[in-house]
Amino acid sequence: MTTPPILHRQNAKRSKKLQDGTVLSWTTMSHPLEGFGNRPRTVGLIELEDGSRTLGQLLGTPMIGQRVRPRMVLSSVNVEGLRTYDVAYEALVTVPSAIERKEFPGYILALTGPSGVGKTTVSRMLVKMFGHVESVPILTTRERRDGDDGEYKYVSKEKFTEFLKKGEIIAFAHLPSSTEERWYGYRKEDIQKIWKRGNLPVVITEMHLLRGIAEHYGRRSILSFGLLPPGKSKRAMLSALLHRLRLRGRETEEHLKDRLANAAKDLEFFRERADLFDRILVNDDLQTVVETVRQHVPGLAK
Repeated sequence: MTTPPILHRQNAKRSKKLQDGTVLSWTTMSHPLEGFGNRPRTVGLIELEDGSRTLGQLLGTPMIGQRVRPRMVLSSVNVEGLRTYDVAYEALVTVPSAIERKEFPGYILALTGPSGVGKTTVSRMLVKMFGHVESVPILTTRERRDGDDGEYKYVSKEKFTEFLKKGEIIAFAHLPSSTEERWYGYRKEDIQKIWKRGNLPVVITEMHLLRGIAEHYGRRSILSFGLLPPGKSKRAMLSALLHRLRLRGRETEEHLKDRLANAAKDLEFFRERADLFDRILVNDDLQTVVETVRQHVPGLAK
């Protein structure tokens, strides 16, 4: 039976675990306990900042002595569909100061969200405000449209396939469309050129691209912000997106239907893969979103 004292102790214990810490040891459980899913889990002994120790799930590939920080992740789902969340730990992102103009060892700023949420606008503002932030162009097979403003590199499907075979594309996505074949991706070369200039690459991604970048460079190499439209329900958020897309005036009605269908999947992705995001922000005020990103990006907060 769950009583107020029990709930109080559980909350106090959880709050205590919400500290940065250091990995002392770890192991991978090939057969997790009943009710915790079928996938293997990595569990570590962590020394917290106050000197206490705790056992916790580790995200990514851990190392002894590694500094980690807590985040809430989905722990289990019972037969009734009730979701349980718990504290897990991921490696702290450590990067050189952008002011030093040295090559970054694989650090990327990612802005993820459905079409119309404001990813491109936030990215452009960061690039304009900070000379060392640089946008990574998106490789695409889709046709050029009115309103495109330098964020894409247009190639044929054959050329895109050639890049894939050569291993030059580190993340790609095929977005369903009723009107055209659309492939998107990021080239390794474009990101590495930005690092060599001592700049911070910022990518505008959707769920498949974000997952691909994380798999290629490792989750620790990405400082990831998810952008959501305003609204208290999924329907309200999709309505807000539709309104913004229509104001933008770049899409046909067929394209809008495709965008909304993909956006609905993106919103589910935020819930299912919360581990891929450092922060999730509701973009109901552009200046607030940009300021929040600035405060949490090393080298920009100054």
